[in-house]
Order: sequence, then structure tokens, then C-alpha cells
Amino acid sequence: MNYLQSAGNIMMKLVFPNFCLSCNKDIDHAILCNLCLDRLEVTTHQNRINDIHFSEFIDEAYVCWWYNNILQEVIHKMKYSDRARIGLEMGYLAANNFEASVYKQLDYITPVPLHHIKNRERGYNQAMWIAKGFAKEVGIPMDSTIIKRKTHTVSQTTLDREERLQNMENAFVTSRPLKELRIGIIDDVLTTGATMSACAKALKKNGAAHVTALTLATPIINH
Repeated sequence: MNYLQSAGNIMMKLVFPNFCLSCNKDIDHAILCNLCLDRLEVTTHQNRINDIHFSEFIDEAYVCWWYNNILQEVIHKMKYSDRARIGLEMGYLAANNFEASVYKQLDYITPVPLHHIKNRERGYNQAMWIAKGFAKEVGIPMDSTIIKRKTHTVSQTTLDREERLQNMENAFVTSRPLKELRIGIIDDVLTTGATMSACAKALKKNGAAHVTALTLATPIINH
């Protein structure tokens, strides 16, 4: 049995070679080698609601890591290299880095949705895979249908602060009543908070009692 397992592992590695997403070191069953994992800069995991420009409708905001060159590489490959599994693994990692107090009161986890046109172009929503990994690890239900994007917005990266808010205005709707539910919204990067705030607005409008924003990374500030 051990021989067969070893042979199987060798074959899997030949067919699906696994390399560290940052330094390209050959690794097993992971997305980053131990050295690159150690170079991820963990935030203090405090509520960052006062650090984001657009926080209306969001009750709490937590970020796992500072956005450094390693996370930049990981997130870029997750979004544009057709590797959904990266999101799943990053969801697991984030769940194991956050303290339980960040998420234990949540009723559901839901990802920031992509418009169906962008979802078709990319093939998957990276936030949904992050949410899947996170929710599975912490034992909270994940429902990707709670929020829907009703308008096809332009990329937020091309816009200034005010344009980001206008771009997201009324971009989201909810699929059902959310009376008194506590919802955690998951995305990859938190910048101005415009997207998360627009999602939270839709959730609160349809009855959600509390909205927590959860993201992998945020740009480095003086810390």
C-alpha cells in the first residue's frame, strides 16, 4: 500500500506539479513554501472599521495580512491564472490566522459576488473560493447566493476614491430576506471599502442585523 501511495504521489506530481507561488520552490500539498509563509505579514487583527474610507453599513472589518509582494503574487495568480484552488487554500490559511472572536457570532459567510459577465470571462469568482475555504475551516455555513451583483461595474483599481463609491452605488441586491442575521462578507483585498460598503448596504436594507467584512489583505500603512 505504501508503495502504491508513493507511486500515486509521484504520478500526481508529474501531472500536476506543485510549486510555491512566490519563489517557485518545489513543494507538496500547499501553495506557499514555509519560508514564504513566514514572510506573510500578519496584521494585529483589530477591527479596522476606522481605517477605511467608506465604512457606512459595515459594523466590523478585519484583515488577515498586510499586502506585500508575496500576497500580490498569490492574489494575481488566484484571479488571473485560472487557479481557483488558491482561493480555497487562502481561505483555510486566513481562518487559521484569525481569532475565533472575529467570526464566531456570524450566521453565514458570503463572498463579494462577480457580475455574471465577469464570472463567465474569468470562469470563477475568487472570493467564493476564499469563502468556501474559510467557512469550511470555521464551521459556518457559506451561501454564495445571498448577494447578487445587478450591474456590471468597471474595475475599482482604475478609479479614485469618489468614483469608487459612485461605481458601486446600488450595484448589489439580496436574494432573500435576512431578518436579524449576522453576515460575514469575504473578499481578497480591502482598500477604500466601497465595494464592501455597497454589499453591506444591500444586506442591511433587507434586514441583516450585523455585517462583518473579512479580507485576506489590505495595503500596508505605518504599523
